[in-house]
Amino acid sequence: MSAWLLALAALALGAQTLAPLVRADDAGAAPARAVRLSNVDGQVQLSTGNQVLADGAVANTPLFEGTRVVTGDDGRAEIQFEDGSVARLSPNSALTLTVLRGAGPNGRAEITLDGGLGYFELQNGTQSGAMSVKFGDSVATAGGFTVLRINLDNLPGELAVFSGNAHLERDSALTVDLHGGESVALSANDVSRYTLNESIEPDSWDSWNSDRDQVLTSESAAKTGAANDYAQSSNPAWSDLDANGNWYSVPGQGNIWSPNDASNPGWDPYGNGNWGYSPGFGYTWISANSWGYLPYSCGAWNWYESFGWGWAPGMGGCSPWWGAGFYGGPNIGAGFGGYRPPMRPRAPRRPTGIGLIGVNRRPIPMTGQLPARDKSTVVRIAGYTVQPMRPVSPRPVYDHSASGFVNRTVVTNVGSVPGTGQGRVVAGPTFGVSRSGSAPAASGARGSSSSAARSYAGGSAHTSSGASPAPSHVSSGGGGYIAPAAPAGGGGHAGGGGGGHH
Repeated sequence: MSAWLLALAALALGAQTLAPLVRADDAGAAPARAVRLSNVDGQVQLSTGNQVLADGAVANTPLFEGTRVVTGDDGRAEIQFEDGSVARLSPNSALTLTVLRGAGPNGRAEITLDGGLGYFELQNGTQSGAMSVKFGDSVATAGGFTVLRINLDNLPGELAVFSGNAHLERDSALTVDLHGGESVALSANDVSRYTLNESIEPDSWDSWNSDRDQVLTSESAAKTGAANDYAQSSNPAWSDLDANGNWYSVPGQGNIWSPNDASNPGWDPYGNGNWGYSPGFGYTWISANSWGYLPYSCGAWNWYESFGWGWAPGMGGCSPWWGAGFYGGPNIGAGFGGYRPPMRPRAPRRPTGIGLIGVNRRPIPMTGQLPARDKSTVVRIAGYTVQPMRPVSPRPVYDHSASGFVNRTVVTNVGSVPGTGQGRVVAGPTFGVSRSGSAPAASGARGSSSSAARSYAGGSAHTSSGASPAPSHVSSGGGGYIAPAAPAGGGGHAGGGGGGHH
């Protein structure tokens, strides 16, 4: 039996991976983990090393270790990680997925913000691996769910913590613990010095970050229990399926998902999308459907008579093909007579000028009427009459902070740079030099800084106290000095370090 037929047989049986059966055209030492480019707006470029993979990136592209994402002057990008963590880039910004290793509690991810303005929502729970964000000569980590904003427009960088707890290190000269509602600006002249603010200066792109959170929260409100027993059940890609189709529990088949559009005559799971090239994997399918990530990275699409197309994650769970091997072609388990998926391009021997290869197939004519896909219609699949799964109750919500709220005030769009109306100058991206000022507007008043900034040297250890409980801050390195006295009610600061001054 050919490798292709073996692959189809494995899919039909709900196999977790096709690794032993099919290998990419240029299979080599490739990373074993990928994350999802979940949202794209405007010009976004993908590259690895010196090789440009796509000048006009599209959503649902799997991103592997070493991939660099760059937004143009009208570009925005969002990356989703398996544990629900999110990274977002505003216009004229760039990041690199420096490390993507392992999965679950033993996983490790390192993101490097190369330039511009980025937002990072890090889960860092008991089931999440270690994740860090590097910028310049600094690195930020989180304790529990934390929302960060990092700005490299003002070098060597500024860090704001909307919620949660962040740990910041700069070389071996500086260590600072920050908490929700605080921000820090690093010194360009002395790596051991920084300026701490017990408030966050709003940015016009904060509302965009909050708007994207609301989209994810809305999708998660339709969550069923279909993914509970599968690996990576916290992956936001599962919520895409709950919000855009129905799950059915079918005896002998496991859970079957079908999109709302599948009731349309001639709908084809591979009717519209792109082939995208990834070193080590060759060309992989990128669906143009907004929900089209998980159903094209594991499991199998099957045609069920009198019902239509449905996707099965697999009896043992949904383990993406890149987790243990190499495969990126159509995952069709059983199609109807005459159905043929699009042919996967062969990877060139010398990849140059790599780009996306678009696919837009004509609808395949079929006879008969298919049942509507809604939350109340009983359907018949594989000889069984089944009802769609209902959203769980109470409905869970995404554990995202409304990061558009700064200093307990709704942030609204007031221009590119607060108070100046000017674009930012960005170091790093390969195209564009100033960030667009057309951030999405949000209603409400603009937040403002309510407390004075305090400067510290790397040797100081300072704690906050006063009328209301405040978190402590610890920094190490260099020589100590006494921090300026705090205003009444604002908390006192004590410094210590090299010379041991108090």
